[in-house]
Amino acid sequence: MEVNEKIIERVKMNDRKVILCLYDSTYSLLMSVAVRYHNQREEQMEIVNSTFMKVIDKIDQYEVGTNFYAWVKRIAHHTVIDYFRSNKRYKEMFSNQIDDEEYYLEPSTKDEHQFSQEEHIELVLSHLPPATRVSFNLFAIDGYSYKEIAKALDVGYETVKWHVKEARKRLKNILKEDTLEFERK
Repeated sequence: MEVNEKIIERVKMNDRKVILCLYDSTYSLLMSVAVRYHNQREEQMEIVNSTFMKVIDKIDQYEVGTNFYAWVKRIAHHTVIDYFRSNKRYKEMFSNQIDDEEYYLEPSTKDEHQFSQEEHIELVLSHLPPATRVSFNLFAIDGYSYKEIAKALDVGYETVKWHVKEARKRLKNILKEDTLEFERK
Protein backbone atom coordinates (compact mmCIF):
# COMPACT_ATOMS: atom_id res chain seq x y z
CA MET A 1 0.00 0.00 0.00
CA GLU A 2 1.43 3.35 -1.00
CA VAL A 3 0.71 5.99 1.60
CA ASN A 4 -0.06 9.33 -0.02
CA GLU A 5 -1.82 12.54 1.00
CA LYS A 6 -5.22 11.08 0.17
CA ILE A 7 -4.64 8.07 2.45
CA ILE A 8 -3.40 10.34 5.24
CA GLU A 9 -6.51 12.52 4.98
CA ARG A 10 -8.79 9.48 5.07
CA VAL A 11 -6.96 8.16 8.15
CA LYS A 12 -7.37 11.56 9.85
CA MET A 13 -11.11 11.34 9.07
CA ASN A 14 -11.17 7.91 10.82
CA ASP A 15 -12.06 6.02 7.64
CA ARG A 16 -12.15 2.51 9.13
CA LYS A 17 -11.71 0.79 5.80
CA VAL A 18 -8.47 2.68 5.07
CA ILE A 19 -7.24 2.22 8.63
CA LEU A 20 -7.86 -1.53 8.38
CA CYS A 21 -5.99 -1.69 5.06
CA LEU A 22 -3.12 0.23 6.65
CA TYR A 23 -3.11 -2.18 9.60
CA ASP A 24 -3.03 -5.16 7.24
CA SER A 25 -0.16 -3.67 5.26
CA THR A 26 1.94 -2.95 8.37
CA TYR A 27 1.06 -6.00 10.46
CA SER A 28 3.86 -8.32 9.30
CA LEU A 29 6.48 -5.59 9.72
CA LEU A 30 5.25 -4.76 13.21
CA MET A 31 5.02 -8.40 14.21
CA SER A 32 8.57 -9.09 12.97
CA VAL A 33 9.85 -6.34 15.27
CA ALA A 34 7.74 -7.58 18.21
CA VAL A 35 8.85 -11.20 17.78
CA ARG A 36 12.51 -10.21 18.00
CA TYR A 37 11.93 -8.63 21.40
CA HIS A 38 9.27 -10.77 23.07
CA ASN A 39 8.52 -14.49 23.34
CA GLN A 40 4.95 -14.17 24.55
CA ARG A 41 2.24 -13.76 21.92
CA GLU A 42 0.28 -11.42 24.19
CA GLU A 43 3.26 -9.06 24.54
CA GLN A 44 3.91 -9.23 20.81
CA MET A 45 0.33 -8.24 20.05
CA GLU A 46 0.52 -5.45 22.61
CA ILE A 47 3.58 -4.04 20.83
CA VAL A 48 1.93 -4.40 17.40
CA ASN A 49 -1.28 -2.70 18.49
CA SER A 50 0.41 0.03 20.53
CA THR A 51 2.68 0.83 17.62
CA PHE A 52 -0.18 0.93 15.16
CA MET A 53 -2.16 3.28 17.42
CA LYS A 54 0.88 5.58 17.54
CA VAL A 55 1.13 5.43 13.74
CA ILE A 56 -2.50 6.51 13.46
CA ASP A 57 -2.09 9.23 16.10
CA LYS A 58 1.04 10.60 14.43
CA ILE A 59 0.03 10.09 10.79
CA ASP A 60 0.17 13.84 10.16
CA GLN A 61 3.89 13.74 11.06
CA TYR A 62 4.66 11.34 8.22
CA GLU A 63 6.35 13.08 5.29
CA VAL A 64 4.74 11.95 2.06
CA GLY A 65 7.38 10.72 -0.36
CA THR A 66 9.59 9.14 2.28
CA ASN A 67 9.58 5.43 3.10
CA PHE A 68 6.40 4.89 5.12
CA TYR A 69 7.46 1.45 6.37
CA ALA A 70 10.81 2.74 7.64
CA TRP A 71 8.89 5.43 9.53
CA VAL A 72 6.56 2.77 11.00
CA LYS A 73 9.54 0.60 11.96
CA ARG A 74 11.16 3.51 13.78
CA ILE A 75 7.93 4.03 15.75
CA ALA A 76 7.91 0.28 16.53
CA HIS A 77 11.43 0.46 17.96
CA HIS A 78 10.46 3.40 20.14
CA THR A 79 7.37 1.49 21.28
CA VAL A 80 9.50 -1.51 22.25
CA ILE A 81 11.82 0.74 24.23
CA ASP A 82 8.86 2.45 25.92
CA TYR A 83 7.37 -0.95 26.70
CA PHE A 84 10.54 -2.07 28.48
CA ARG A 85 10.88 1.23 30.31
CA SER A 86 7.28 1.03 31.53
CA ASN A 87 7.95 -2.41 32.99
CA LYS A 88 8.49 -1.85 36.71
CA ARG A 89 11.16 -4.54 36.82
CA TYR A 90 13.10 -3.55 33.73
CA LYS A 91 15.97 -2.05 35.75
CA GLU A 92 16.36 -5.41 37.49
CA MET A 93 16.55 -7.11 34.10
CA PHE A 94 19.66 -5.10 33.35
CA SER A 95 21.65 -6.43 36.26
CA ASN A 96 24.67 -8.44 35.16
CA GLN A 97 23.49 -11.53 37.01
CA ILE A 98 21.69 -13.85 34.63
CA ASP A 99 20.24 -17.21 35.58
CA ASP A 100 21.70 -19.51 32.92
CA GLU A 101 19.24 -22.27 33.73
CA GLU A 102 16.25 -20.10 32.85
CA TYR A 103 17.48 -19.42 29.31
CA TYR A 104 19.05 -22.75 28.46
CA LEU A 105 18.43 -23.67 24.82
CA GLU A 106 16.71 -27.01 24.55
CA PRO A 107 17.70 -29.10 21.54
CA SER A 108 15.27 -28.61 18.72
CA THR A 109 12.92 -31.42 17.80
CA LYS A 110 12.27 -29.85 14.42
CA ASP A 111 14.69 -30.59 11.59
CA GLU A 112 16.97 -27.58 11.21
CA HIS A 113 16.35 -27.46 7.46
CA GLN A 114 12.65 -26.84 8.03
CA PHE A 115 13.32 -23.41 9.52
CA SER A 116 13.78 -20.39 7.34
CA GLN A 117 16.90 -18.41 8.12
CA GLU A 118 14.82 -15.67 9.77
CA GLU A 119 12.87 -18.19 11.89
CA HIS A 120 16.12 -19.77 13.03
CA ILE A 121 17.52 -16.39 14.08
CA GLU A 122 14.31 -15.57 15.95
CA LEU A 123 14.41 -18.95 17.69
CA VAL A 124 18.01 -18.48 18.78
CA LEU A 125 17.40 -14.90 19.94
CA SER A 126 14.31 -15.98 21.88
CA HIS A 127 16.56 -17.89 24.28
CA LEU A 128 18.49 -14.82 25.37
CA PRO A 129 17.53 -13.18 28.66
CA PRO A 130 15.22 -10.18 28.08
CA ALA A 131 17.71 -7.36 28.77
CA THR A 132 20.42 -9.07 26.75
CA ARG A 133 17.99 -9.69 23.91
CA VAL A 134 16.80 -6.07 23.83
CA SER A 135 20.34 -4.68 23.93
CA PHE A 136 21.57 -7.05 21.22
CA ASN A 137 18.58 -6.45 18.93
CA LEU A 138 18.88 -2.68 19.22
CA PHE A 139 22.63 -2.79 18.61
CA ALA A 140 23.23 -5.56 16.08
CA ILE A 141 19.99 -5.65 14.15
CA ASP A 142 18.50 -2.18 14.45
CA GLY A 143 21.79 -0.26 14.31
CA TYR A 144 21.61 1.76 17.52
CA SER A 145 24.88 2.72 19.21
CA TYR A 146 25.70 1.72 22.79
CA LYS A 147 25.23 5.32 23.79
CA GLU A 148 21.80 5.56 22.12
CA ILE A 149 20.65 2.33 23.76
CA ALA A 150 21.87 3.40 27.18
CA LYS A 151 20.07 6.71 26.85
CA ALA A 152 16.85 5.18 25.50
CA LEU A 153 16.68 2.50 28.18
CA ASP A 154 18.04 4.77 30.92
CA VAL A 155 20.80 2.33 31.88
CA GLY A 156 24.57 2.64 31.97
CA TYR A 157 26.72 2.59 28.86
CA GLU A 158 28.87 -0.23 30.29
CA THR A 159 25.73 -2.23 31.13
CA VAL A 160 24.63 -2.09 27.50
CA LYS A 161 28.11 -3.11 26.33
CA TRP A 162 28.08 -6.03 28.77
CA HIS A 163 24.70 -7.27 27.53
CA VAL A 164 25.75 -7.07 23.87
CA LYS A 165 28.98 -8.91 24.69
CA GLU A 166 27.01 -11.50 26.68
CA ALA A 167 24.60 -11.95 23.77
CA ARG A 168 27.46 -12.53 21.36
CA LYS A 169 29.03 -15.07 23.70
CA ARG A 170 25.74 -16.93 24.18
CA LEU A 171 24.88 -16.84 20.49
CA LYS A 172 28.31 -18.19 19.61
CA ASN A 173 27.79 -21.09 22.05
CA ILE A 174 24.28 -21.76 20.75
CA LEU A 175 25.47 -21.76 17.14
CA LYS A 176 28.38 -24.02 18.07
CA GLU A 177 25.93 -26.45 19.72
CA ASP A 178 23.67 -26.29 16.65
CA THR A 179 26.63 -27.05 14.39
CA LEU A 180 27.69 -30.01 16.51
CA GLU A 181 24.11 -31.30 16.57
CA PHE A 182 23.85 -30.89 12.79
CA GLU A 183 27.14 -32.76 12.24
CA ARG A 184 25.92 -35.67 14.37
CA LYS A 185 22.90 -36.20 12.10
